Amino acid sequence: MVLFLSLNAASAEDASKHVSDVDAGNDGTQQTLNLNFSPENRSKIRKALDEYSRTTDPEHKQIEERKRNMRESIEARFLSIDKDNDGSIDRQEATESLPQVARHFSQVDTNQDEVITLDELQAAQSRFLEHRKAEEALLEAQKQQEADAALLAKRKSKQAINNTHKSAL
Repeated sequence: MVLFLSLNAASAEDASKHVSDVDAGNDGTQQTLNLNFSPENRSKIRKALDEYSRTTDPEHKQIEERKRNMRESIEARFLSIDKDNDGSIDRQEATESLPQVARHFSQVDTNQDEVITLDELQAAQSRFLEHRKAEEALLEAQKQQEADAALLAKRKSKQAINNTHKSAL
């Protein structure tokens, strides 16, 4: 998630600015967007946004437009970081401009040539998104298991109460 957020800093800044603009009416103070949501809350937010987008845009034109804009944003940011214009970012360039990517440089640099290309960066983002979806699916499965266990416990409790009442008669 850190990689995704660092690549989309402009989007995060826009969201933060929007939240600050909305919250500016609270006694003249501005509040900032707190990105420290629990995995469960992030999952709920993503699902709500996905459901909303499906109802307001059944053909997903807005989603595709946002994906295209995100790719263009990543490409523009990549090109601005590539100081020597060689089509790649070395460890120094990443450290100076993308500290989150620099921390995971070896994981992003899949061919281990000590530079990150735009394709490697986009592939890393795709892997991250897949990983995030898998985590969300796991979280959802755990929640379902907990709900099933609670329902089973409730049924057993109710059955035990019924058996107790029958024994008393």
